[in-house]
Amino acid sequence: MTEIFRLFHLGLNLDYEEEYKQIGYTNFTQSMALEPGTLAMYGCHLPEDYSQQIVVERYANEEAYQKHIQSSHFKTFVSLAQKALTSRKVVTLVPQLLLQKTTALQIFDDDQLAVRLATVTVSDNNAFSEIVLPEMQTSMEKEEGVLVMYAGIDVDNPGIWYFFEVYQNEAAYEQHRETPHFKDYIERSAKLVLDKQLQTLHGDMLVNR
Repeated sequence: MTEIFRLFHLGLNLDYEEEYKQIGYTNFTQSMALEPGTLAMYGCHLPEDYSQQIVVERYANEEAYQKHIQSSHFKTFVSLAQKALTSRKVVTLVPQLLLQKTTALQIFDDDQLAVRLATVTVSDNNAFSEIVLPEMQTSMEKEEGVLVMYAGIDVDNPGIWYFFEVYQNEAAYEQHRETPHFKDYIERSAKLVLDKQLQTLHGDMLVNR
């Protein structure tokens, strides 16, 4: 069955900030504890603007997702969201490569992490994938500071790729950018990239299996 991979852009009314943090924490931790099919949940926000939330989620399949949304902890979050969220955009992604270190993440509000979300529009998905996916594999295998590397294609806009990446710290991210395999990827894919946007995120809650 097909894995579910989604990206959420959420606008938060900051009057509910503390309640959002508390209920979000319960939702994330209970999901990991009680739902084997919930594979990963990452809650982030834009630096200097907590109202702009970015959430990335993975579920093993539709059955696992349905179990999650029927849970009491998720329903509590939904009740809050109905009054606390000012906007909600969902991007459903077709997984291309989902890599993470073997040690599960259980991180809450770590200022040291470097979290990035890249949105890349390309002219040829097949040609681009042949360049970027091996580079991701090499990065995960060779770089200790690379913790998570996910790539997915927007279901509704198949020329748009999303990359969600977590590094141990900013130094690890900068070291990654200086590696031969990253520079080779940049050079070889340059003619295929029509547009690229890179966002720095603050990681609030990052959990996976």
